Amino acid sequence: MDEETLKGVTAGLAVLTLQDASEIQASLTEDGEVPSGLLLGFRSEDPEIRKTVVIKIRKILQNFPPSQVVQPVVDTGLVPDLVSLLDSDDTQLQREAAWIVANIASGTTQQAEKAVDAGAITKLVRLVLSPNEALSDHAVWALANIVRDSAIHRDQVEDEGGIKALVTILNRDLCPTDAQRRALKPLLPCLVRYIWETPVDEANMESLECAVEALRLICGRYLIRSDFIEREGVPRLVQLVADSSSSAKLQKQALRCLGYLLRGDDSDVDVVINAGLLPALSVVLAGGNQQVYTHACRRVSDITGRNQQQIQVFLDSGLLESVVRILMDGQNYITCRHEACRVIANLTKKVAEDRIGQTLIKGRCLEGLSAALLIPDQHTKALAIVGITNFLEWKGAQASEDDSSPLAILRSASCPQNLRVLRDSRELWDSGLKKDCHEILTRYFPEYSRRARV
Repeated sequence: MDEETLKGVTAGLAVLTLQDASEIQASLTEDGEVPSGLLLGFRSEDPEIRKTVVIKIRKILQNFPPSQVVQPVVDTGLVPDLVSLLDSDDTQLQREAAWIVANIASGTTQQAEKAVDAGAITKLVRLVLSPNEALSDHAVWALANIVRDSAIHRDQVEDEGGIKALVTILNRDLCPTDAQRRALKPLLPCLVRYIWETPVDEANMESLECAVEALRLICGRYLIRSDFIEREGVPRLVQLVADSSSSAKLQKQALRCLGYLLRGDDSDVDVVINAGLLPALSVVLAGGNQQVYTHACRRVSDITGRNQQQIQVFLDSGLLESVVRILMDGQNYITCRHEACRVIANLTKKVAEDRIGQTLIKGRCLEGLSAALLIPDQHTKALAIVGITNFLEWKGAQASEDDSSPLAILRSASCPQNLRVLRDSRELWDSGLKKDCHEILTRYFPEYSRRARV
């Protein structure tokens, strides 16, 4: 509705009262237009009448399909005025305005353009960071609808700092609200494109860390794996893991994102492996950052708990040597050694496959498991016992007593002594672990089954 028509409407109507405004139906007229009383009320100097009218307009947009109601609202010419309410001192009016903009932006590109041209993006970016949770939710929702509308609008949101604002609230809130989670899916392309296009250097490190952390939070709480895979985010995350310019924090965040995908089905795991994860992990495990070791070993564990083909790809990569080295090095963090032990315990589940069994023996996994019995962490000890048991129950484990047999290797690695110390220790409270140690000693190393002095 143009200005002249609006003047005619307001001139032909009596002064609108709050009761009059309250009684106007929140729906279009038979002619498919916004009721003229709402137009009159919007121009009222009474803030309560004005607020009532804004709520009615929001309800019209909320309760009917966008294809039916967005254009009539646009035709009123009120969109710039409604957008301006985002700057109001009244939080409720701001929230209603954000809700209205979200609905307008859910229409056609031309309709969304009206809100964008009125300056909605800048105002919404500011409201995303509002301490008022409901207002922030509505601003996020509106911004997400604008991003979803077109690549041009997505670029505008990025240019106005919208992506950074959304990353900020993700990092700030341990439990994002439902509206934030629903709204974040359309922002995935922005984040993926950002990490692809941003060079890994000191100047960009903090912003890259924030972007990848946002991806991790989206993955863990909301996103389905196929969404991320379709956006080609996996190869870039693998690059960030392998890049020596990446900070330890960035590498850890990228590895955690990849962990979400590795916990999917076998096809998801294949995507990550084919993107070059194993060579990237080789780079990380050859480095010296133990905090990154832990996350790298967790990703290895994700793979070694999968199907035989994927396990064989891991064994062929040569990474087993690095994992065993981490497990046997007493200078490494307990968490690093624990994750390395988990990798080997996973692999021993497939030890009955002769090729895998022999590879593990040659890779000194038995020596590593024996050393793990002395790590001061009960969960690591339990993993070591599982791995040792799997080896000893392997068909052929007792077939020979030559130096290459599991029994001989375990003896030379002081495994019987370690098991006896663990069984008789007063510091180990888990009776189940003590029983497992005793059964292994009695069955395979009877000469060590008697109690030791501790």
